[in-house]
Amino acid sequence: MGVANTVLSVVLAFLCATSALADFRAIPQILQTMERLRMPVRIVPALGVAKSAAAGGLLIGLGIDRLGAFTALCLSIYFVLAVGAHIRVKDAVTETLPALVMLGLSVATFVTSL
Repeated sequence: MGVANTVLSVVLAFLCATSALADFRAIPQILQTMERLRMPVRIVPALGVAKSAAAGGLLIGLGIDRLGAFTALCLSIYFVLAVGAHIRVKDAVTETLPALVMLGLSVATFVTSL
């Protein structure tokens, strides 16, 4: 594992943990986004659990290469689905951009883990 993968893994883990915290706190912006995406608000805590697990997987994956790669791959799939949800409801680019950035980071983390 190289320096690029380590940096990407740590940054992505931080962003996932921060996003998970927002999910657990059920901040209004998250709930409004879920409603706009026509997703049930009740799944927000489960998304927080998934993002927390991803953050842990990325950090533990710094020592266990396959775990880090698998976690980055799963996050890539997660954010493909998130971007798809934004596209489905014809969200503005500004609303879709956070998911796109996370997708890019996830893919970059996965690619550098190979």
